[in-house]
Amino acid sequence: MNKESITKVKICGLSRPEDIAVVNELHPDYIGFVFADFSHRYVDKETARALKSQLDPGIQAVGVFVNEDVHFVAELMNDRVIDIAQLHGSEDNDYIAELRSLLKDDAEVKIIRAFNINKIADISEIENSTADLVLVDSGTGSGETFDWSRLAEIKRPYLLAGGLSPDNIGAAVEALHPYGVDVSSGVETDKLKDPEKMRRFVELVRETELSTAARDAEPCISAAKRENLEEILQLQYLAYQSEAALFKSRDIPPLKETLDEVIEEFEAGTVLKLVEDGKIIGSVRASEKDETVYIGKLMVHPTRQRRGYGRHLLEEIEKCYPGKRYELFTSTRSIDNISLYQKCGYKIYDNKVINDELEFVYLEKGKVVKI
Repeated sequence: MNKESITKVKICGLSRPEDIAVVNELHPDYIGFVFADFSHRYVDKETARALKSQLDPGIQAVGVFVNEDVHFVAELMNDRVIDIAQLHGSEDNDYIAELRSLLKDDAEVKIIRAFNINKIADISEIENSTADLVLVDSGTGSGETFDWSRLAEIKRPYLLAGGLSPDNIGAAVEALHPYGVDVSSGVETDKLKDPEKMRRFVELVRETELSTAARDAEPCISAAKRENLEEILQLQYLAYQSEAALFKSRDIPPLKETLDEVIEEFEAGTVLKLVEDGKIIGSVRASEKDETVYIGKLMVHPTRQRRGYGRHLLEEIEKCYPGKRYELFTSTRSIDNISLYQKCGYKIYDNKVINDELEFVYLEKGKVVKI
């Protein structure tokens, strides 16, 4: 996995040496010291300095401020008590510009501007901030979640905060892929940092990253070779058995296609394979006759279904025969297949009733109109 694509983790509101010991073990990207005196997590300059001296130098310390005097923020940064300033009040771009002018050096990330998603009038306020990073929350350390759908409008990288905990962080990372996540109350017990919750939170972010990357890595689709045909036939048997198991109350005859018949189809048309980790997990076949491309045997391994692979296979086989009329069929017991084909632009044009429980459905796409 590309290191730059890994979701950053910030654990905020540290106030004790034992908190530092835990984060040194877990190694999040950032930790936070809260300098807002109305918070139970408040630390003063000297406490923060002592805690920072114990912090692993590979972890950046963020100071959290609410409408603080800009000179005090700059002092903490220039004295290396904190590495980054996170602004949670009404600080605007003028405030950010003044703070930058007071800093002794420059770094990739120096200023984070936090936005209360429930109070901003328009997402453009986030987009137009001159801060190095933005953080989206539902309030100043409120610990409450918000409607994540609003985040789809944000085009720049952002830190997600607000009500995150080990209970929902996996879903958040998988659904939103934020630049980073910021947690505080979600890893506390009785208003103190809980080592086990902190550990679980970080573990879940990393586990979700790995599983999402593995799932999202698109398998390779290419033309099958003759030596692949036996493996494709075995996949067909597996897919057929899986369907039969779903409809065990129905009389489904055994699959009778032989390897010779697969070879015959291979030689007469096109067979595509879908490969993941060196194994064929999907396939589709097609042949052309009289300006119509007949598509069949579209299958994906039972454990890899519902990931969009069937649609990719269908789109790729169409590319092999551009500008044609495409025809395929399935049955009413394969509702998912019918839905997939319709999403790819196919329309039902005929049907054939076999018995009370089985009906074949014929679909087409791109019908050629002859003038």
